[in-house]
Amino acid sequence: MKYIIVSVLFVGLCHAKTLVKRAPSAQSPKVFSALDVLRGGANRQLGVDQIQELWLNVKPGQDFPLIAEIPKASVDCAKFNQPGFYADVDAGQCQVFHRCDINGNLTSYLCPNMTLFNQITLVCDWWFNIDCAQAKQFYDYSNSRLYQEGVALLDDEPDYTMAITGAAQQMLAAKDSSGGSSGGKKKRKHKKSREQ
Repeated sequence: MKYIIVSVLFVGLCHAKTLVKRAPSAQSPKVFSALDVLRGGANRQLGVDQIQELWLNVKPGQDFPLIAEIPKASVDCAKFNQPGFYADVDAGQCQVFHRCDINGNLTSYLCPNMTLFNQITLVCDWWFNIDCAQAKQFYDYSNSRLYQEGVALLDDEPDYTMAITGAAQQMLAAKDSSGGSSGGKKKRKHKKSREQ
């Protein structure tokens, strides 16, 4: 009888430990640095002109896969650390991704042509933003935060936001000082005079 009670208590404690959710640690590297790695390196940040050039010279089937249907793959949800969404870096060339739910059930999806699965944001993204060879290292990056109440999928990166805001403010200030927005001021003055 003592053996049964001890066994039940032990199983109950083990089960209780699995139900306790730990607060996620800070994501490393930071989100935008991780996206740079997934893109293929920080030196691959593309400007508008470079993206336009890519669109003009894109070669379907070479620059991105053209998969019409989900290929058969031997994916086992048990090989992943937790439930979540996983890019198929082999047969699917990241155009295919798999969802392993909390019960271990597998569902596979196909991203539209010209897009690949972004393992960080967990959405289909333009082909030039994804280096499929980098996807596996980010399998736990966002998936570790799924199914946790009150936990954001991605950490904020306020320093990056402030830098962009600062750059935008500098551009607006330069535009104002060069007279770029004086037309708007004249229109407002003209409108006021018509109202009087």
